Amino acid sequence: MRLRQLRFLVAVVEEGSFTAAATRVHATQPGVSAQIKLLEESLNTKLFERSATGVVPTATGKLVYQRATRVLRETTAIVSDVNALQGTVTGTVSAGLMPTTTRSVAASVLRTFATRYPNIEVKIEEAYSAQLSEGVRTGRLDFAVVPPSSTDAGLRTLQLATDPEVFVTAVNDKRPHLSPVDLTTVMPLKLVLPGPQNARRASIETAIRNYNIPVDRIMELDAMMATLDLVAKSDWTTILPGCLVIDDTSAQHRQLHPIQKPAMSLNYVLIEQASKTLSPAAQLFCEAMQSELTAVCDKCQSVFATDLQ
Repeated sequence: MRLRQLRFLVAVVEEGSFTAAATRVHATQPGVSAQIKLLEESLNTKLFERSATGVVPTATGKLVYQRATRVLRETTAIVSDVNALQGTVTGTVSAGLMPTTTRSVAASVLRTFATRYPNIEVKIEEAYSAQLSEGVRTGRLDFAVVPPSSTDAGLRTLQLATDPEVFVTAVNDKRPHLSPVDLTTVMPLKLVLPGPQNARRASIETAIRNYNIPVDRIMELDAMMATLDLVAKSDWTTILPGCLVIDDTSAQHRQLHPIQKPAMSLNYVLIEQASKTLSPAAQLFCEAMQSELTAVCDKCQSVFATDLQ
């Protein structure tokens, strides 16, 4: 049994295909198949059920997969720990953030981190949760901050913080700024929402249906800054996470309203590969992101949620 075989097995389980696994591990499909066959022979058991549509692990394959992710995670931890002991932390960090968090969290972290760790190169990818999860799963990203998902195969998740959703209008709206709003009693809304690939879209539409929130029209707009500008200059409204609008509490450009009914919030989790530990550089940046996000969400809770109890 070799580490390479375990890496290939993990890739095949998570990708559900020998071909996709080969692309992920930068090998040929016959090479991956051959290594899995050798692993099956060494264990004297069948690890996958093969079909025309792909492969799925057998019961034994699932057990070996769970063990393999732990072994591979420990091997990367050894490398990271040794590198950390050798002196100044260096390296490249690739992190994924949703538009929700880049506006209020990223700049503050990057400014401080760049000063404290000048030898660490940081790359940020802004995208929606599905794309970020795939980036972490394939190794393009070291980690990402996303909403919880049921499709977390191959990922290790850590609960970070909860962010209240906020009703956002133009400054000429008749409601007083920061006054709570019951969305079940408002006049029919002209509402700007993100597209279906955004994890928040489904939860907002569920709330609209379950609580009979009156909606006149919905405009689909997959651009956070454009959404903010449209709302500021028209009678269109939107619902956005507190982290995205916490800097608008002055009401200079938009008015914000804590949502009294129905209660709406967004959870953030940290995701990383289940079979790989973060490098020392990535761990440092990850900790900085966690700390700032928690602080911003705590502020959002005090501004948008406390008065609603």
